[in-house]
Amino acid sequence: MTRDKDGNVTFSDQPSQGSEAHKVKELPSMPAFVAPQAPQQPEQQEEPVIEYTSLGIISPTDETTIPTGAAGSLTVNGVLSPGLQPGHTIQLLNNDVVIDKGTTTRFKLEYMDRGEHRLQLRVVDKQDQTLIESNTITVYVKRASVGR
Repeated sequence: MTRDKDGNVTFSDQPSQGSEAHKVKELPSMPAFVAPQAPQQPEQQEEPVIEYTSLGIISPTDETTIPTGAAGSLTVNGVLSPGLQPGHTIQLLNNDVVIDKGTTTRFKLEYMDRGEHRLQLRVVDKQDQTLIESNTITVYVKRASVGR
């Protein structure tokens, strides 16, 4: 680096007349940071197994008759203890056939055929394995028949 007659600094790769060599101390350095390896993912923990203690149909009651004027409509209300866990489903069965499923213990049935119906609630897991079943109740639906 030199200064011209006007005092401006000039940089050059060539040493100027009367320049002195300077020994530069090596700058302190540190080794590059090495990030520690990410810890191995812990094995997937199984969700705690919740055992249901009870499942029951509270209405309609067993041996209920649904009159002709109700047009075969009824609401099935159940109670589950403890409450439904994530990933589990409640199924409603009519004569051993799943007719509805959901996450509540309340199911609305409409236009049921006349005759005897055996209703039951069931809780299943993601693999459709039965975890608990309610008692089976029987309801009788009366429907008007048209004479020919």
